[in-house]
Amino acid sequence: MGAAENLYWNSRKAYRILDAVLCPSRFMKQKLDGHPDLAEKTIFRRNFVAAPEPAAAEKENYVLYFGRYSEEKGIRTVVNVCKALPEISFVFAGGGPLEHLLEDVPNIRNVGFLNGEALQSTIQKARFSLCLSQCHDNCPFSVMESIMAGTPVLGSPNGGIPELIREGETGWICPAEEENLTDAVKRIWNSKEPEMYRDACLQTRFGDLTDYVQKLLVIYQGGEPHG
Repeated sequence: MGAAENLYWNSRKAYRILDAVLCPSRFMKQKLDGHPDLAEKTIFRRNFVAAPEPAAAEKENYVLYFGRYSEEKGIRTVVNVCKALPEISFVFAGGGPLEHLLEDVPNIRNVGFLNGEALQSTIQKARFSLCLSQCHDNCPFSVMESIMAGTPVLGSPNGGIPELIREGETGWICPAEEENLTDAVKRIWNSKEPEMYRDACLQTRFGDLTDYVQKLLVIYQGGEPHG
């Protein structure tokens, strides 16, 4: 259905009437710049994320995944990594069609969908978190929320994920293949790096609403949509 809709609007040249397109990642901007009707209209602006309360929670010994339990998010691979590392505790927070894969894995604790203070506390207490999407994830909030809470992220190199992680400061990038990930998770777990990266994570800020409003006002007043 999505492909049919895309073909329809392309055939109608609908995108020519747009003044500007906000792209939450450089990856998305690069892709849209290849479209003849959008190349001069794209603006790179990150999703805005409210700064969390200062992280006061003590770190606990677990690795966190939070988000959707689905194929494109790499859940099947992540669960296999968990099974290969029974000495490491994993917490999963979320839901989705592949939730059954988490059953009967002794070192996985599935806490289900969380939000608000419960989610924030769970993020803050993790040693590090995982964002191992196998699709071209655009600008995942899970990465930004984790880093800003003082929890570094092991991420895949797909889509806009590597743009959000400063390797060696706020996290790590690793190909989303099971063997590579198993080695990476084990190495990080046995190192002091998660604790060493905490301060850099807490000092990180991503886009905010003010950036969007200022840029949109410029466009509304007839300014150039580039940037």
